[in-house]
Amino acid sequence: MVEKQFLVVMGVPSIKKYVFGTDRLREIRGASALLENFNRYKMLNFLEQEEDISSVRPVFTGGGVGQFIISAKEDSLQTCLRKLEQAFVEETKGGARLNWGMAQYTGANYQQAVRCAELEAIQKNEEIPFYPFAQLHTGFIRECDSCSQMATHQLTMNSEYKEILCDTCFSKVSYNYDKAKRDLWQNFSRFLHEKGVQAEQPRSFEEIGEQCRTKAGHTALVYADGNSMGKFIRSIDDMELFTIFSEIVDSSIREACYESLYETVFEKNGKLPKIMPGEILMLGGDDLLVYLTADTAFPFAIKIAEKFNEKSSKQIEASPQCAFFEEKLGNKGLSISLGVAYVRSHTPFSLLLAQAEELLKSAKRAGAKDLSCTGYYSPAYIDYHISSNFNQVSVENTRKKHLELPGKKRIRLYQKPYSLEDAKALLTSAENLVKAGIPATRLRR
Repeated sequence: MVEKQFLVVMGVPSIKKYVFGTDRLREIRGASALLENFNRYKMLNFLEQEEDISSVRPVFTGGGVGQFIISAKEDSLQTCLRKLEQAFVEETKGGARLNWGMAQYTGANYQQAVRCAELEAIQKNEEIPFYPFAQLHTGFIRECDSCSQMATHQLTMNSEYKEILCDTCFSKVSYNYDKAKRDLWQNFSRFLHEKGVQAEQPRSFEEIGEQCRTKAGHTALVYADGNSMGKFIRSIDDMELFTIFSEIVDSSIREACYESLYETVFEKNGKLPKIMPGEILMLGGDDLLVYLTADTAFPFAIKIAEKFNEKSSKQIEASPQCAFFEEKLGNKGLSISLGVAYVRSHTPFSLLLAQAEELLKSAKRAGAKDLSCTGYYSPAYIDYHISSNFNQVSVENTRKKHLELPGKKRIRLYQKPYSLEDAKALLTSAENLVKAGIPATRLRR
């Protein structure tokens, strides 16, 4: 068989279920770091070491997905990719699966090759669905203390505290203690060190909540995602251009995240915290999930939306393909929208994540209806919700029940989602109100 050039796409189906299928920070951190390491480094190393592959060129890796241009014989490449798939299952101890698709690439059919490869990946996922849990349960076998799988390991935290965990959860916890600080925390820690700041990683969500300066025990999850990214990507019919675009998005979101965290948490804080009052749970591509104290979440959301637009605009101006980007975006740069879910630190993480996703979708819908929205550009919007009880599962239902007046035309008693400009005005007004002094009694308020 003759050697050919192929475009290969890879992804992890149900990646959020694997990373966030627990309420424990150490497992989330370990799972996120494990995927980050495999996605950005191990996949490429594995492919480069295969004898049947002549050359490998990464187009993009990050956020649980990857895209490569590979020269090899078709059957040999399929064999190699199946071996990589097996290596990934072993790495996650059966907790997640790597899905892939491939298509012949001639150099002039980039977008067509991407669509064909993605279609093959979707077909594989539908034909062979992945179930990351045990299919057999009996009353004679102890279940994992963290999930519903069968336990296989005993983890001793100290002389009095022991846990019984399954292979998947044990691998997450082990990776957290062995490598997560090096793989996930190192870049941000190095950034802080350059700013003259020394901070330790928090041990739990509760420890983050304890550092909230306004009301102890209250936290928030900030979920950000790029606007109109899918539509923009589908308009790119050149591999080199896609690589440039991916690098702009990935580097801009990382730099914006680090700088926004530093300015929000440390720069304007008179007393520097010894323990970081937050945790980056996912960062890659155009996705961002950050867990923070309630008092820092909204300022952080505003800052990162501003900085992402500024940094992506500067990189676009410096890009050799500047004209293409500016024509699509109308010289406005790239933007993100955000959902901010406020809860108490002991709230089940699955509930918190679901609300943050719902708020993010609400913010994106508002941006799409904005008058400044064009074909490939939507302005940044922010939506937030404060949940005081676990029974407030759906944000939409809660708002309809408590924040809308019924009638022929329902009247909303809230303004959310906010445009970035309105969000900044809201924050400024709130800060001025705090400086002026909030009256002590309800009647005076």
